[in-house]
Amino acid sequence: MSFFKKKYVLVSLFVLAISAGAIAYVNGQSKSDVPIHKVVNLSANSLTFHEIDKLDAFAELIVIGYATEDFRDREHVITAFDDGTMQSFHTNTNIKIEKILKKPDDFPSDQNELTIIEPVSLEGDVKYTANDYVELQKGDTSVLFLLRNSYGDYGLINDNLGKFSLEGITQYSVPHSSTAQALSEYETFRDSVMKKYTLN
Repeated sequence: MSFFKKKYVLVSLFVLAISAGAIAYVNGQSKSDVPIHKVVNLSANSLTFHEIDKLDAFAELIVIGYATEDFRDREHVITAFDDGTMQSFHTNTNIKIEKILKKPDDFPSDQNELTIIEPVSLEGDVKYTANDYVELQKGDTSVLFLLRNSYGDYGLINDNLGKFSLEGITQYSVPHSSTAQALSEYETFRDSVMKKYTLN
């Protein structure tokens, strides 16, 4: 084999190795590396409680727990009508239960994992949210108020007033666009939740 042919083969192999490496790198990129460029907030008819005793009475299951996966890694469900118009959306969020504060009779006392429904979803780089709901953050231990739907699945209720981090109020507690009054009301509600379940 001549010197030029050897050089050509080596260069070809080098280019092939670089290409294979680049493809592997791109395929290996996690979904969380793709930024969310747009948030679409949709209004939803939901019952909202502003008193802890009423929320406590309405909720079927109240737990202290946390999401075990990053938002992007959860199961996002979006359904559409035949014409392509969005029908519904939600995210199935796996949580670890640390403590059960209230439960229905048929809910096992020793259950420590559960998949719950959040009123938010993701499609590509677009996040859809109902009533400005902000998703649970991975590892953020919170009081969660849940209600079972007709399919037997538990969903988070009361929008952002249905989850309260034990760590305090963070940037993920309420929407970035919240007014000072809304933030104050959230803080007051959170204080009443912490007091009711002696979590202070």
